[in-house]
Amino acid sequence: MTNLPLLLYLVLFLACVFAPLRWSIIAFLLLSNIDLGSLSASVGALNTAKAMILPVMMLWRFRGYAGHAKITAAPVAWCFLIVYVAIASSWSLYPAYALKLIGHLIGSLLICMMLMRATKGGFLTVRTVVPVTAGTLAIATIHWVFLHSWGGETERFTTFAGAQSFAAFVTALYCAALASRSLRPALRLPLCAALFASVLLNGSRLWIVGLLAATLLAIFVSDVKQWMKVLTLGLTLITLAVFTVEFDGIMELIAARAQSNRIAAAITDAYGGNLKSRGLGTYNLRHELYQRTIESIKNGTALEIVFGHGTCNGALIAATISKNPDPNRALHDEWLRAIYEWGLIGLAIWLVFIGSLVVYAVKGARLERGSYSKPLLIYLPAFALGLSGENIIAGAGNAVSVGLLMLIAFASVSHRPLRRPVSMRLRPSPDQMVRSFGRSRNAPGFSAHI
Repeated sequence: MTNLPLLLYLVLFLACVFAPLRWSIIAFLLLSNIDLGSLSASVGALNTAKAMILPVMMLWRFRGYAGHAKITAAPVAWCFLIVYVAIASSWSLYPAYALKLIGHLIGSLLICMMLMRATKGGFLTVRTVVPVTAGTLAIATIHWVFLHSWGGETERFTTFAGAQSFAAFVTALYCAALASRSLRPALRLPLCAALFASVLLNGSRLWIVGLLAATLLAIFVSDVKQWMKVLTLGLTLITLAVFTVEFDGIMELIAARAQSNRIAAAITDAYGGNLKSRGLGTYNLRHELYQRTIESIKNGTALEIVFGHGTCNGALIAATISKNPDPNRALHDEWLRAIYEWGLIGLAIWLVFIGSLVVYAVKGARLERGSYSKPLLIYLPAFALGLSGENIIAGAGNAVSVGLLMLIAFASVSHRPLRRPVSMRLRPSPDQMVRSFGRSRNAPGFSAHI
């Protein structure tokens, strides 16, 4: 059983390379849930193959769906970020890790291009969420039942990836299912309920808040009638009022679950002021880390404030608190990492990238096929919150980044020119329109995006 993660990795990797394109893309999304980097340095090298070698191979497999028309701001900003991270590596004390981070950034770009090609060919649609959800929950169940101690967090429901990565990926799947018009309500509601329950069992405090925010936003950007949106807002306010009035009673109910759920434990311990408890996890460590990082930024020279302290040099601060921190995941906050390691220039590029994603999602949601952009739109608040608690960008091919890239690929469908057959009287479904790109490769608008 101890070799099961490696076996799953090999099966899914081979499926990505040799299986039919529709199944290869499903295998790739599932493969993001297999993270072997914690086992040993030699096995961890397989993550490099997954993050950089496999995307190139799959780009070649989807070469028939290449081409683009209008260039958008997000990939341009990302490329500028790669360049500046490379420049800031010249004054890094961890050049090997800085090179690794550059590889992750390039790998994420390649993965995004590959997923966008898959949507153009109709091999990746919102309906793909169904088998991917089933496979992800199956892997998590196998981990829970047979290898419960793998990864060290025995109380958390997760796959063979980090618990936060799993929660981020499941939240992305939840957003895709929740905002989809391609899935029947009879399928969509149980699917969303299973994904929501998975995050609860996982116990991620950041991502459960993000998931709740995504749910509320999904209602307000949906096509439901205005009175339903007003009703939702009213019920939310009533719920908050009841929670305030009956606070003590509700806290007793939550406390009863504190021994078995990290989220309940966090609420209970925060309410009791017990900041050193297990429920708040690494709160004290992170609080001290953030304080020292902010102080270091304040005390930096003008050059350090403008150009940054150097890629991966956040490990210098983390080393004062913990032993042997990973320089690519030292600060546990991408916003702080950007301003500390890359300065105001790097922060500006980072904000342009995040802002361009928001604009891309909003514009796409207003178009005729806007249902494909809404998953990305409602996911972005959760993603922004996740950035404040984890170092996400150093994870090409990992579940935490693949979920976002999948939603970006979905959103690209909304921005493509729509070609309707003259004889078609009935309006086609979004999935039918996506598949038409794969069947009519020479039709106008086929090469709308990378």
